[in-house]
Amino acid sequence: MEEIKQYLLNERKISPVLLERMLPKFEKHQDIAEELTLWIQTKEYVTANPVIVEGYTASDIHRLAPFLDGVGVFNFMISLRERPEKAKQQLAARFPRK
Repeated sequence: MEEIKQYLLNERKISPVLLERMLPKFEKHQDIAEELTLWIQTKEYVTANPVIVEGYTASDIHRLAPFLDGVGVFNFMISLRERPEKAKQQLAARFPRK
């Protein structure tokens, strides 16, 4: 988890307040956090035995929403797991942005 924290603070320049909201989600979903850590190290999505949530891998999400970086992709995977109906609506609507 430390690698994710350092990446968010140093590379993404996320505020400590936002960081404190994001980290517990990754702590709760260790499998997704592990793939995010690999993405941080390689900037590539896992293709061999990836985490699948509601039928989607991180690579699938990135292909459907190329404007999301790795952190965004993995945050969306958490949304798929925690609120699958709402997340699937976003997918169906092609990720409308406000």
